[in-house]
Amino acid sequence: MSEDSQMIRARRRFLAATGATIAASTVVPVLAGAAERKAPRLSRSRDTEFDVIVIGAGFAGLTAARDCAKRGMKVLALEARTRIGGRTFVSHYHDHQIELGGTWVHWAQPYVWTEINRYGLSLTETPGASPNLFAWRTDDRLKTADGQSAFAMLTEAMNKFCDVDGQLGRTVFPRAPNPLLNFHTVRKYDQITLNDRLKQINLRRDLSDLLAPQYTINVHRDPGTGSFVEQLHWWARGDFDVALLFDRCGHYKIAEGTTGLAQAIRNDGDFELKTGTPVKSVVQYNGKLTVGADQGAYTAGAVICAIPVNTLKNIRFEPGLGPVKLAASQAGVTGTGNKCYVHIKQKIGVWMGTAPHPYPITLAFTEQERDDGTLIVCFDAAGTLDVNDQAGVEAALRGLLPGAEVVSVISYPWTADPYSQGTWAFYRPGQLTRNWSGLREPEGNIYFASSDSAMLWRGFIDGAIESGVRTATEVFNNMSKRA
Repeated sequence: MSEDSQMIRARRRFLAATGATIAASTVVPVLAGAAERKAPRLSRSRDTEFDVIVIGAGFAGLTAARDCAKRGMKVLALEARTRIGGRTFVSHYHDHQIELGGTWVHWAQPYVWTEINRYGLSLTETPGASPNLFAWRTDDRLKTADGQSAFAMLTEAMNKFCDVDGQLGRTVFPRAPNPLLNFHTVRKYDQITLNDRLKQINLRRDLSDLLAPQYTINVHRDPGTGSFVEQLHWWARGDFDVALLFDRCGHYKIAEGTTGLAQAIRNDGDFELKTGTPVKSVVQYNGKLTVGADQGAYTAGAVICAIPVNTLKNIRFEPGLGPVKLAASQAGVTGTGNKCYVHIKQKIGVWMGTAPHPYPITLAFTEQERDDGTLIVCFDAAGTLDVNDQAGVEAALRGLLPGAEVVSVISYPWTADPYSQGTWAFYRPGQLTRNWSGLREPEGNIYFASSDSAMLWRGFIDGAIESGVRTATEVFNNMSKRA
């Protein structure tokens, strides 16, 4: 079956079930009250005229709505889902809080760290980010090492992979928050895929198979579809050090959950929020905007469109969406894999396992050591892991962890969800130099905010907040000039 056919079937299943992907009768509940808790309201529910309408109540939209409201603007946020948080989603497995979407944060991510401090939130750790035991598939067999030895080998391989200039790639992104500063060099490496780069460096097989899953998980798809320059940008975010990159991307979580942060931002914003309100159209005429939804129409002087790039094509814009944004949305960013939590009967300690594409599990590591076994978080970038097939998950996991006995599997269908149509952003070849700037540009009085087009931590919660802060400031400055 083709990848597109699998996506269509998955989306149909999602629309039929309108729930989380479940295996072994494990139910993932929507957090009741996440969007309904009382917060200050500026306008009455019958009002239809606003200064700013924000489409989407993920972290980009929530931040933009809050910041616009704090500047005295009358703001309406419209969210298609019945909850806030976008591509983050907190649930529980027995006694343990699990993050089914975006998860990890770090103090090197400046925008999310500011918000964590602003609202007095705290951190907790993922044990598997620093494994004692490491296993990886190479040449169709399993190889194991202690964590320290495996990371020493991974460091050697990643350094060689990213060292395009004799300076570990530093000349490509001398300032990571300004990704196009060295445009011509960036464009050179934006033309090749991750697989193309691997062929250039001639690693021995065991190192190649150890390295490949680490960039495959970033693209969250076949690495032949991802731009090599995107990996160099991730590398720059880790200060050109694989240990720092691991620490910043997969170690620390918000103890109160991503929902705790989303709710704190929402409660701090004096704006009106309507959930369960998918936007169908945005019409711009004579400087006035009309936003249409099944529940009615709303007007504003400015609109902030804070939805994933993959979903822009599903809203009717008049005049039509600009060609750069439309092309990027139609092509989509790459992330379409799965993330799932797997409870196994065995106690395995602090463990990590990886396998190169197209193995059904790309990356897996210990999430929680339990009295009744171990909870593992698994990522599939091949699109071949059926999280509803417990026996299939068990078979794939046994290729990394022989003898594993699966109790249950918990996941959420981000690619089938019509309001995300994928996971996090990683660009295809050419998209950074061809589409990134255009994705950020306003079209008349329509502004665009998304983690998918952030300057620094693109694809992360931090990038979403960065984008929301930037866009709210842009809207305020431009509306002030018109006043």
